Amino acid sequence: MKIIEIEGVGEKYAKILEKAAIANVEDLIPLKWMEIKELAKTTSISLKLLEKWQDQTELMVIKGIGPEYSEVLNKIGIDSARELAYRNPKNTLDKIIALDKKQPDVVRKIPKIEDIEGWINKAKDLYNVKKTKTIPKETPIIELEGIGKKYGKTLEAAGFLDVESLIGLDRDGIKKLAEKTKISEKLIDKWAEHADLMRIGGIGPEYAEVINEIGIDSVKELAQRNPNNTLDRIVKLDKEKPDMYRKPPTLQMIEDWIEEAKKIK
Repeated sequence: MKIIEIEGVGEKYAKILEKAAIANVEDLIPLKWMEIKELAKTTSISLKLLEKWQDQTELMVIKGIGPEYSEVLNKIGIDSARELAYRNPKNTLDKIIALDKKQPDVVRKIPKIEDIEGWINKAKDLYNVKKTKTIPKETPIIELEGIGKKYGKTLEAAGFLDVESLIGLDRDGIKKLAEKTKISEKLIDKWAEHADLMRIGGIGPEYAEVINEIGIDSVKELAQRNPNNTLDRIVKLDKEKPDMYRKPPTLQMIEDWIEEAKKIK
């Protein structure tokens, strides 16, 4: 599928993305958070737009959805596989039918509930794969928010190759690493907090920074939080710092994070 088939890309952005070796929908899907940020820099396309398109590509490659139904799902508030994974099939169908009444030219054919159930199951599979990809042991140290190439090379030279290596650093360990690398203790402490939060499936580098920013600095602390209050604080953070993340997590996602935190703290 060509990149231009994503809703909102158009010829202008398609040409820019093609020059950056993103010619097909499949080229955008596997990009990690740091790679998306790098693509935003090289193409001068906003980070939020690129993330939105990446979310849409995940929907488009689910069997039976394609460009047409991805647009339909987008119009009823489902713009990613992650979002679709948490939806109820009947409620989703009802919303599509309501959309068809309001905008009869958008939906060519109403999908069957069995089709939607299949889409949701596939979305769950995709989302679960994405969650496992963020585990600290398999995440290079450079992917932690704020580390970048400069600090990444310094930490790697000190033997810290992946995110997991930062987990469990006590005050003495942070101090020794700071002395060895000439990186401030405050920065290393912040990265260690992000690493700890990334033990939770689905959090990853981006949400680790967001959760840390609202005052949650460990899995132990996350386990004690109220899901609704946590979501409210994340939404408030977006108003204060609109470029920190593209889209807030769903309430269900936060509930899952907290439940997992209770098990592993």
